[in-house]
Amino acid sequence: MRILLTRPEADAKRSAKRLAALGHEVLIAPLFEIVPTGAPAPEGHFDQLLATSAHAFEGLGPHAQCLKQPLHVVGERTAAAARASGLTQVERVEPDAKTLAISIARALRRPQTFLYLAGRDRRPELEASLAALGHAVTPWIVYESREADAARLTQIWRDESIDAVLHFSPRSAALYVALAQAAGLATQALAPIQIAISPRAAQDLSAARDIRIAPKPDLDGLISCL
Repeated sequence: MRILLTRPEADAKRSAKRLAALGHEVLIAPLFEIVPTGAPAPEGHFDQLLATSAHAFEGLGPHAQCLKQPLHVVGERTAAAARASGLTQVERVEPDAKTLAISIARALRRPQTFLYLAGRDRRPELEASLAALGHAVTPWIVYESREADAARLTQIWRDESIDAVLHFSPRSAALYVALAQAAGLATQALAPIQIAISPRAAQDLSAARDIRIAPKPDLDGLISCL
């Protein structure tokens, strides 16, 4: 199949390798680029660290040397990025935010203070779950996503034949549709199979004729829908 990826370029290239190994042809047209914010670390004492994306460690630089607390993360790639940046005390690695919150709740019975190395656009469940258990979570916005030039995507809609599009977040799915409508190419954009990482990500794709939702919110889940 010819598959379109709209993830940030580095993420898309990793996914493309996996898809190519399975015999698929991949087109890449990033909707966003990931950039460090350079924001200073919040003041105060923190018992624990949180991270849900490998992007959290890409722009830390010398800040990483000051982070000695136990770290709890989502995903093995996030854990690997943390270790590569010098954070070796990775206490807990879970496949998703919900499982991570449950694991922390079982292990840490007393209220703790968490420093969350986070993106500007993120889902609130992890922070809300921990706060509900009496933990204090302070986000440190260390990276953000910015809209990329959509010229390549527009060209693909006009000139290329696509069998499927993989949508990795509600935000990217919504922007995909909005850009297609603005370009007058919604029919072309939504003609391929639209595979969403979650029901929420599928909401803006309702005009498509074939919408599939990954059974689990990761690349494996998306691939299983092809």
